[in-house]
Amino acid sequence: MKHTFYNFIIITLLITACKHTIEISNPKEIPVVMPGWDIYIAGNYRYGPSIILNDDGSIDAWFAAAGGTQGKYLYPDSSVKTAVQLSGNMTAAQMFTATESFYSVGILCPTWGTTNGGLTLSLYQWNSDYNTTIFKSPIATKIFTGFADNSLLMVSNNNLLPAGEYLWVLSQPQNTVGVWKYSENESGAQSYLNGLPIIGSYAASLFFNNGIASFWDQIAYRRSTDGGKTWTNDQMVLKPTMGSRDQLSVCDPGVANWGGFYYLGYTSTENPNGTNNQAYICRSTSPNGPWEKWNGSGWGGNPQPIISYTGDSTHFGAGEPCMVVHDSTIFFYYTWDAGGTDAVTTRVATADENDENWPAHLTFHGTAINKTDISGSDHSDVKYRDDLKKFQAINAASRLTPNSYIVLWESSDGFSFTKIGEFHDQLKPYLHNCGWSGDAKGNIDPSKKQYISYAYGSIWGVWNTFWQPLEY
Repeated sequence: MKHTFYNFIIITLLITACKHTIEISNPKEIPVVMPGWDIYIAGNYRYGPSIILNDDGSIDAWFAAAGGTQGKYLYPDSSVKTAVQLSGNMTAAQMFTATESFYSVGILCPTWGTTNGGLTLSLYQWNSDYNTTIFKSPIATKIFTGFADNSLLMVSNNNLLPAGEYLWVLSQPQNTVGVWKYSENESGAQSYLNGLPIIGSYAASLFFNNGIASFWDQIAYRRSTDGGKTWTNDQMVLKPTMGSRDQLSVCDPGVANWGGFYYLGYTSTENPNGTNNQAYICRSTSPNGPWEKWNGSGWGGNPQPIISYTGDSTHFGAGEPCMVVHDSTIFFYYTWDAGGTDAVTTRVATADENDENWPAHLTFHGTAINKTDISGSDHSDVKYRDDLKKFQAINAASRLTPNSYIVLWESSDGFSFTKIGEFHDQLKPYLHNCGWSGDAKGNIDPSKKQYISYAYGSIWGVWNTFWQPLEY
């Protein structure tokens, strides 16, 4: 019995040691994830963070955010929105200034889940004041009935309208209908409720083509100066280009800064099913744009992929890029998922840091990280540890499940990575699409506070964003 007991203790210790060997084999290489906090509350989502720690201690971060419609917002979309219900003889209206010719105006209207409501939308040429304006006949009027919750109600006279001042009016509400209102005022616009001016801006947009184009995702940017405790309001800094190859979506940002430019890589597709993706790149002298998209031979104009997917169109394809600049070489990492042995892999291409048109001169090196044996893996965010002289990467695993976790990889050359650890403690369940901090060129300095961030939530498309310090 005594020997049996000792044997049991020894076996237990061996099993325990084996279980944790990966996580404690080299504490310098593997940071500890500390308790964190939410930096975005759904809402919809902010996911796939790309994080730069600046020399002055500030933090720039970019996220994939829910999309919208092509056009010009007549509201500050960084402010808080609430639904204003309309009934009886109530009206909602907004005077706005169009700085260029436009075709139509659209207003986002909630119905609180019902489909039996009605509203009349009218468009007027502005004349001195509210009452004088509505005394004349409208330019265009349209009656809407039985529309779905959060529909975009649009009115147009089917001709291009000149720049100038206009007024739209929602009237004759039936059943449960209303309009979304943002808390802040938009420059050049004034909102009204029942003919009286109010603070805030209704969720209206101008459209410059004869129709409407919606998109799935866009890129949000924010900044923190206190380690991620507080942030500036989100700015939607990159949207799809109407009529181009990226018009359906721009998502999965990966950002680095060198040579006077911020370079933002992103994913887009021409496939309405969301498969057959390509990787794109754009640049700006400012973290919040405006951005010049790579056009295949230079910067600006019609966007073209930097990585073109050539596999089965039913698979994800290429995208989810990130960049590291090391020894004057750009390491451009991207997801490549063509199914089979090429499912859930990260590939790498390189270029010269000093080449202004480097996207045209990539050298391809194939698969750097193969995650096909790790269930529920997603994209990898790669950084370089100068103290270790090694590249490191993280990705989510068992993504969007109660048992989700994060995997850590390492490489001496940036071309072939080996798994060295897993993070389980302190993480939120249902996490996915994680990213971690580094400097402008994607380098981690462990002597400075570093961070990890990811989206999480059990309901598809309704995801908080979490932020956690790392201890080295």
